[in-house]
Amino acid sequence: MPLDKVKITIIGGGVGGYPAAIRAARMGAEVIIIENDALGGTCLNWGCIPTKALLQSAGVAATIRNAEVFGIRSKGYEIDFSAVMKRKNDVVSQLCNGVKSLLTAKKVKIIKGTAAFVDAKTVQIAETGEKVTADRILIASGSKSGKIPIEGIDGPDVMDSNQVLTMTSLPKSVVVIGGGVIGVEFAQFLKGMGTDVTILELMPNLIPGLDREIAVALEKIVVASGVKVITNAMVKGISGKKGQNRVRYAIGEQISECVAEKVILAVGRKPDFSSLNVTKIGIACEKGAIVVNERMETNVPGIYAAGDVIGGVMLAHVATAEGECAVKNALGQASVMSYRVVPSCIYTTPEVASVGLTEEEARKNHDVQIGRFPFRGNGKALILNETEGMVKVISDKKYGEILGVHILGPHATDMISEAVLGMTMEMTVEELAHAIHPHPTVSEAIMEAAMTLAGGAIHMP
Repeated sequence: MPLDKVKITIIGGGVGGYPAAIRAARMGAEVIIIENDALGGTCLNWGCIPTKALLQSAGVAATIRNAEVFGIRSKGYEIDFSAVMKRKNDVVSQLCNGVKSLLTAKKVKIIKGTAAFVDAKTVQIAETGEKVTADRILIASGSKSGKIPIEGIDGPDVMDSNQVLTMTSLPKSVVVIGGGVIGVEFAQFLKGMGTDVTILELMPNLIPGLDREIAVALEKIVVASGVKVITNAMVKGISGKKGQNRVRYAIGEQISECVAEKVILAVGRKPDFSSLNVTKIGIACEKGAIVVNERMETNVPGIYAAGDVIGGVMLAHVATAEGECAVKNALGQASVMSYRVVPSCIYTTPEVASVGLTEEEARKNHDVQIGRFPFRGNGKALILNETEGMVKVISDKKYGEILGVHILGPHATDMISEAVLGMTMEMTVEELAHAIHPHPTVSEAIMEAAMTLAGGAIHMP
């Protein structure tokens, strides 16, 4: 069938859906996108973009507090929380309107509503009864905040991440349940705004799954900033009156509690396709996620899935790559999804970024060598007054191939792309060490970390 005759329906207008819609339209297909909320999905409206906008405001406040380091005397500042939230909303609105303009320019038909399968080629819009038929269907309906089954979890002062982003006033104190990426980012934002913050994390360290050395270093910095961190804490329940919530937790056999005005539930997200009625057409699911192959195909011919609905690596940029892979296959262009080199970013202060294997993972199957370079030895970091952290390069000892790069420090989330490109091309540590980096930049720390494994770093004893 000629591509200009192929109709493809994409369920979900988030980062798994709208880039796929644009790609399919560019390939010549007739595209319909169905979204029951705002275009841009979780990432643009409730995740990546608004949280980073808030963290930027907290960062500006921190810059003012530390202005005298740079020879600037400030007479103080005042946080206007409503203005902070308005700026966040303005950024979100601008980007979402931009997505709509891009889709409109590509003649993608946008339907606002909730889709459910009628058969393997047809979905029905719940709000209007309209039926939409297509040759191919891509499910990219995203995820929703997770919950834990404990007493008091539905209390009036318990907020999920969406509710945090719609607050109209700053709480004086919060307990954050969950010390993963979402929990730590919210904790640092609120602490930067002047709120007392306690994090309760079930695992031994913050950010489970992160390279342990980096996680331990980050935790020390978070604690030094004034956030109270309690690890190995199993939350048992939430009680108390409004504005004074008691969160009970156990460490081993010992039961303790902490008290706060608000409680933030940040225990991750789970795939959300509950309204689609996928069982009606026999789509296979496992552990709460839709099952796909490396071409992003479900077990039902002509139906694909991408993004958070398939579980796995639930990151925005991965969802986009999966969505594009899916529509390429749907339109006859063979494509295989690879997860070998996927970066992960955390927008804490300092930032964290990583790609490839952690040291713990690498040691299981490789004879490894590790190069480290601290930012205190980097000129640009000193200029920025951001010298905490390091670059850590993990490579195979025999062949020198880079297996993982982990950065804790200034602009880590921007710098990790160099490692992504290098690892995609199977760069060796020698090649990275000998690549000339501009001076003065924080990126020199990557070069010097590699140099420690290739003759020795210049700016380290």
